Amino acid sequence: MTKVVKQCGKIRLATNVCDLERTLLGGQSFRWRKLCEAPKPKYCGVALDTYWVLTPDSEHIDYEAHTVVPDQDFDVQLADYLRADFDLQQQQALWMQADEQFVKFVGKPVRMLCQQPLENIVCFMCSQNNNIKRISSMIQWFCSAYGRKIGHFHGQDEYTFPTLDALSSRSCEELDVELRAAKFGYRAKFIARTLQQIVERGGLAWFEALRQLPYVEAREALVQLPGIGYKVADCICLMSLGHLESVPIDTHIYKIAQRYYMPHLVGQKSVTNKIYAEVAQHFQQLHGKYAGWAQAVLFCADLPQFQDKSEKESTTEEKEKKAAVSKPKKRKK
Repeated sequence: MTKVVKQCGKIRLATNVCDLERTLLGGQSFRWRKLCEAPKPKYCGVALDTYWVLTPDSEHIDYEAHTVVPDQDFDVQLADYLRADFDLQQQQALWMQADEQFVKFVGKPVRMLCQQPLENIVCFMCSQNNNIKRISSMIQWFCSAYGRKIGHFHGQDEYTFPTLDALSSRSCEELDVELRAAKFGYRAKFIARTLQQIVERGGLAWFEALRQLPYVEAREALVQLPGIGYKVADCICLMSLGHLESVPIDTHIYKIAQRYYMPHLVGQKSVTNKIYAEVAQHFQQLHGKYAGWAQAVLFCADLPQFQDKSEKESTTEEKEKKAAVSKPKKRKK
């Protein structure tokens, strides 16, 4: 039986520079959930082959870590995962100096997670035309099917993300069939073929090479993989390859760009490659070498679950006004 190592500790990361709610549940990763609200909120999830329970305090984050991988430095792992050495307060001040609109979006501090590339790729291939709840369910199945069990915690079994060796032990065709049976749909074929091509390109060493490449070259390499377009490639560059200037343009960011930054795009419903590049370049020029982190702040500010009551009421009122304007008047008989 595999021995599970447990350790408790803390890292110095204050709540005024790290909001775990937005950071962990805001669409960067799909393996975290909230355990409780009181007396203190707790968040649990799997990252870096470890099951974590995190409790934020005013000046630090308490953690409980469980792993089947021996000899781990949990302080270093968690600090790296949350990019604890990045001065977010200073950077947000610079973003506000360069961007007069940015103050509208600065609320609770969002940190950019530093994730493992293989997990990041599979998760965001599952994210296409999908919602967070469904993606989380798919990834939980994927890990239970091919990963290594860590233990049973807070009502469910938890697993490591499968290694490339474990996944490549199946043929591309076998993996495709298994994923389709698990209701991955059209994504099954793309995931199976992409994993095969990652192995052919050198596996984990290939990821290290992508980290060393300039951002544009790394992104172009990723879009050569089956089923990966520019948005998913940008998510991977940003969240697991260290290219923090990468700006993924999804529906939320595109609407923000139309409303606050690039009004000439209002009326353009579809995001062509040309428009995608135009919007991304605008934010990169505005927010600099950490433009992708700024994008995460904008993104979370636009998510309904992170808006306070007054913001939601304002948004609802605005939608009702627009509907009233666009609604045709009835003709008098």
